Amino acid sequence: MNKNLFTREKLITYLLIVSIISISLIGIYFLGLISSTILIRIFGAISAVLIPFVIAFFLSFIIGPISIWFHEKLKINRTISIILAILLGVFFILGILFISISFVFSQLNAILTSLINLVSNASFAAILVEVTEMISNYLANNDISVIVEDIANNGASIERVFALLGSILISLTSIASSIISVIIVLALTPVFMYYLIKEKTLVFTSISKVAPKGIRHHVVELGKRSDLVIQRFFKGQGIMMIIIFTYFSVTLGILSFFVDGFSIQHALMFAIIMALFNLVPYLGAWLGLLAPVVFLLTLHLEYQGDPNVGNLYLMAILFVVIIHFIEQGLEMSIIQPNVIGREVHIHPLAVLSSLIFFGGVFGFVGVLLAVPLAGTIRAFLEYFGELEEKRKKEENGTEIIEEKEIDTKKKVKMKKKKTA
Repeated sequence: MNKNLFTREKLITYLLIVSIISISLIGIYFLGLISSTILIRIFGAISAVLIPFVIAFFLSFIIGPISIWFHEKLKINRTISIILAILLGVFFILGILFISISFVFSQLNAILTSLINLVSNASFAAILVEVTEMISNYLANNDISVIVEDIANNGASIERVFALLGSILISLTSIASSIISVIIVLALTPVFMYYLIKEKTLVFTSISKVAPKGIRHHVVELGKRSDLVIQRFFKGQGIMMIIIFTYFSVTLGILSFFVDGFSIQHALMFAIIMALFNLVPYLGAWLGLLAPVVFLLTLHLEYQGDPNVGNLYLMAILFVVIIHFIEQGLEMSIIQPNVIGREVHIHPLAVLSSLIFFGGVFGFVGVLLAVPLAGTIRAFLEYFGELEEKRKKEENGTEIIEEKEIDTKKKVKMKKKKTA
């Protein structure tokens, strides 16, 4: 055991560190009790700026190469090429959202219509009664419903009316606040993206200048490494999306020749959806599977009166599930290790942990960006590990040099004694 580990000076230092941390935590706790509203507003304001910046930062790695292609190949002005690339990305995302939402609502409508046709009026009425009771029980715990019931039973008074209006106003304020937050994110993201694409070097140089001179070169190096990790991640994801789209467009295209109502257009649409959902690690692949399964289930419900046709759609659902399991096996064993694994080396446990953590902090956006964020953190840890190894080597080198100097001095003394 090292005797110098618990010297008086070191014990005082340790106690000071523990005391500072403890006092800071206690101060933060009491500050939260006193001004929790202020802290919530501060964190809300920070997240309102941070979320669009983070989204723009990662999207710039996708939109940036497109703008460079416009600028270099089509000889378009740099500014115009960036704006065109951003508009192309926005229209692509809006198109995917429109197609997805239209598909979801159309399938829900078809499923509900099929269910209504399947059940008798009496049984359907009983289901409606049960659903109504569930909604009533849920609303019974709501402040607005309690106030409305109080007014209905005891008559309207000024206090009750104002209480009702206050509850409605709070609900409307919360909804309006959420809508405004979404609008702010949608408005700021393209602006941040434009400047990150056009002046990325200048932006990160300015950020590094804020840091103290002693650690400025570390900040620059960390920026370069994180930039490289994120570029590799999106490159790998792009390759994986192309492979997955090709796989499902071929397999679902083959299925479309044998199933009525399931056309080649449906096969291509579902292939795009499944490839895009694959961006979300682990969960996305299974969420993407729901699209073709729900569609085929709707067709099965429509033709349940005809057992032969209905069973055909059940067989089609089984086929989709089987090809999905095959794709997952190929992805985990061959595609991911050779594409993503080669680009961003992250353990599956670290990926799952980052999904939970960043999903809790940033919501759905955090789930999408969990892997590149985890890869960036890994790059930071590797860099600090390299610095520590370098420091140890330098210390060992100085020790060896000192030992050699001592040996040479001893040899010189021995020679002097011999000559004397």
